[in-house]
Amino acid sequence: MAKSQGVPLGTTPDPLRWWALAATSVGLFMAMLDVNVVNVALPTVGSELKASFAGLQWTVNAYVLALAVLFVTAGRLGDIFGRKRVFMVGMGLFSIGSLLCALAGSVQIQGISPIDLLIGARALQGLGASIILPLSLAIISATFQGAQRATAIGIYGGVTGLATAIGPLVGGTLVAHVSWQSIFYLNVPIGVVGILLAGWAVRESRDERAPRTLDAFGLVTLTVSLFCLVLALIQANDGDKGWTSPYILTLFAVAAVALVVFILGEMRLKHPMVDPRLFRIRSYAGAAIVGFTLSAGLFSLFFFLTLYLQNFLGFSALDAGLRFLPLSGLVLIAAPMAGAMTHRLGARPILFVSMAILVVAVALMTRISPATTPAAWIVLLPAFILGGLGNGLVNPPIADVAVGTVARERAGMASGLNGVARQVGTAFGIALLGALLTNHYNAAIRDKVSALQVPAAAQQNIIRGIQQAGIFAGSTGFRHVPEQFAPLANSPVFPQIQRIVQQSFIDGLVLILWVAAGMLALGALAALLVRRSDMIAIVPGSQTQTLGAGQEPAHRSSEKSK
Repeated sequence: MAKSQGVPLGTTPDPLRWWALAATSVGLFMAMLDVNVVNVALPTVGSELKASFAGLQWTVNAYVLALAVLFVTAGRLGDIFGRKRVFMVGMGLFSIGSLLCALAGSVQIQGISPIDLLIGARALQGLGASIILPLSLAIISATFQGAQRATAIGIYGGVTGLATAIGPLVGGTLVAHVSWQSIFYLNVPIGVVGILLAGWAVRESRDERAPRTLDAFGLVTLTVSLFCLVLALIQANDGDKGWTSPYILTLFAVAAVALVVFILGEMRLKHPMVDPRLFRIRSYAGAAIVGFTLSAGLFSLFFFLTLYLQNFLGFSALDAGLRFLPLSGLVLIAAPMAGAMTHRLGARPILFVSMAILVVAVALMTRISPATTPAAWIVLLPAFILGGLGNGLVNPPIADVAVGTVARERAGMASGLNGVARQVGTAFGIALLGALLTNHYNAAIRDKVSALQVPAAAQQNIIRGIQQAGIFAGSTGFRHVPEQFAPLANSPVFPQIQRIVQQSFIDGLVLILWVAAGMLALGALAALLVRRSDMIAIVPGSQTQTLGAGQEPAHRSSEKSK
């Protein structure tokens, strides 16, 4: 049994456990906040650093890519070498990455542009976050027991939902009143405080059964698989590539082959970095699917909703952030309630109800219209309120099932694998919904422009010009006239072009909202896979079973024999 400070883990309550929760929450909040906080700052960043739209996309994608690819590896490193130690390293990397992000605009390196420096620093942030996120949950699992564990995980879910929801508000406030660099500078002192607090309050824990060597085979094959998969999802919408290009298809093929090799190889190891047999646990698999569809169907929408509020309706970064507040307010109330209800009722009913609420919330978002007045956003208010409630309810039971269906010693592995499902879900959602929006937008442009009473040659030039301007310019409704349309700005046909662009963007947005609602509905069905009998180590004073690779809890084995 693991020991730290002379106290066996899992038997005597840690007197500093709530301070340990505070330490992990600091890291968790920073890491989750930076998933979305940058979105509202991108127009300002692009202007000051003279970045292309592709460069701005990579400012977001570099973080997501590093986060998704290294998530499982970092969780397993904590299981092997000590979760507290590795968690503090992650906090340090994240803080250094944040400082480099803030300095990207003022530090000059020959041959490297400021936006490239920012992208590299964002990748370092993502590396730190890939350590913080799985180990924060693993530390909570190792520190708390019984009802207090359910409460702690409820707080964990609340911090996750809050950080995700208020990212645009925090980013908008800092950009409006300080600078875009301040959204990164803020992380540095907070990170230092988090490291000091973790060093004092968190007890060390690890998987004592695992050898003190890293599974190099698993590390390489899984990293290659996830890197190729996420990179393909991110780049599939590039204008010079596309989903069916040889480059993207090759990435998908390499990802699939590496994944098969990884699974077959890990099944043969006594101490795998990640045990694929975790997915034999029905509840664990169900929770992973719920996490994937939640990220693909809800969290990926923040990018598109930010475009709608800022570009289409013309809100400032701060005003757009304020409109997202309903998504954050109810998270604070719902998440702790969800933690307590999960302990009493089990995860399945909470997961199903919360995902059903999110389906309704996203379906209500489809009521948006081509109206560009600021008051048009009010139709989103009921959806945002329901979304905040559903988002607050769903995160704690996902986290509870992720670590509650495996032995405590393997919590880092289980948490990391569940986190990968969620991060890949976000990348998948942005890629898929972005492709659908772009394709529908371009098709609508072709159909509507072809109906204009202008010569055929002029129609083709207009269509080509709109498509060259891109979906980002289209989301503004051409309020800012693209360069290629400057000669037409005062012509009678230009107002018709603006209306076509506005309607096409809204129609495409409505389409992807329905698709997102469908993905959330699949998540609600997956919630029915979760069963309370799969949970172990949740009763105060109970003995946590130590499972070998492929083993199941004794109660589950006995159920099968009946």
